[in-house]
Amino acid sequence: MISIRSITVGIALDGQSKLELTSAISNFMSISKTIYNQHDIQIRTTRLALEPINLHPDFTSAFFRSTLDWISAVCNNVGIRWFCVPFDCSETEDSHIYSSIAYEAISRHQNAFVNFIVARDGKIGHSGVAAAANLISRVSTISNNGFDNFRVGVSCDCKPHTPFFPFSYHDGNNGFSVALETVDMFLNTIESEIHNGIEAVQTTLLERLTDNLILIDKLGRDIERQTGMKFLGIDASLAPFPNGDTSVAKIVEKLGVEDFGANGSLFFTSFLTNIIKRALFKSNIRYVGFNGVMYSLLEDDYLAKRARQKNFNIDSLMLYSTVCGCGIDMVPVPGDILEEEIAAMIMDVSSLAITLNKPLGVRILPIPGKKGNELTGFNYDFLVDTRIMNVRDKAYVSSMFNNKIFEYITKQ
Repeated sequence: MISIRSITVGIALDGQSKLELTSAISNFMSISKTIYNQHDIQIRTTRLALEPINLHPDFTSAFFRSTLDWISAVCNNVGIRWFCVPFDCSETEDSHIYSSIAYEAISRHQNAFVNFIVARDGKIGHSGVAAAANLISRVSTISNNGFDNFRVGVSCDCKPHTPFFPFSYHDGNNGFSVALETVDMFLNTIESEIHNGIEAVQTTLLERLTDNLILIDKLGRDIERQTGMKFLGIDASLAPFPNGDTSVAKIVEKLGVEDFGANGSLFFTSFLTNIIKRALFKSNIRYVGFNGVMYSLLEDDYLAKRARQKNFNIDSLMLYSTVCGCGIDMVPVPGDILEEEIAAMIMDVSSLAITLNKPLGVRILPIPGKKGNELTGFNYDFLVDTRIMNVRDKAYVSSMFNNKIFEYITKQ
């Protein structure tokens, strides 16, 4: 049986009173937990996502602060661990104003994530890219170990209702989505079937994942009927957890790659992604999000180990993201990285997302006072320590774009 990584509730701020919304969220959390518990399905976290707050007709600094204070209090009262505040900067030429506002959210609310949407619908908002780079640089100095950028994400062609933070944003009426934890099922299946050959592994994984998706989808629809909260779908991505064993890199090595990062890593990344996509089609469920293979460096013990051994670099992760999710995620970089270098990395990932028509994200953590090849020093239940990755120390000339919207031709 698989587990649930997160239940993410998406809410609309308009059309309902705070009292009604709080009551609806509380009722939903109670009923959904009861239903999942009846089926012995464990839930790791519960989360809440807003619509892009800068698009709200009443958006001001005062509105922003009061909304976040209220949302943070609601989350604490009903037992929701985190909430995500998105900013849509994909078609805005003055996104720099959002950097300071987003910084305030991160510094004032320890349960707040921020998501800068910089690319979608074939367009990259350079102003948003620059604002996101500025935010990442500023947030890196809040604490001595650079931890706080754990809560800052940059979305590149991500669709609404993604349940994996920080690449989440909501759209429409109240609803919920579910992110799964499937790594243990994949590892157990591979260990039991690998002696029968890779085809047997593929067949068994497809069958087991499909069966689990059908069950989780059925329960989601049951919860929808009982709560009135729209079930938006499932993200079946392979996502790690730093407990020593729940590692996506370990899956790749169990399939036959001697050490993750060696030749064959790209093939098996594509192999695993294909299983997920086929299971979604076969099960005919509602799905949202990435539905890919997540190489989240600071959340994956085996991946962190191979990074310490310098088996791969940022360019390698960029390559793997062409056949999986979710981009450059949870990667520690030198504390003296320039904003232009951060922006260049975001532009690279954005171009991949737009060109390949797939959701990708950027979440990097500049580590204050440390350089490439030194080790991080975290003490947190969602992070594992590893080697800080070098960057190229050269950046593109940002002024050439003049804060305009850069539009790609993605179809011919």
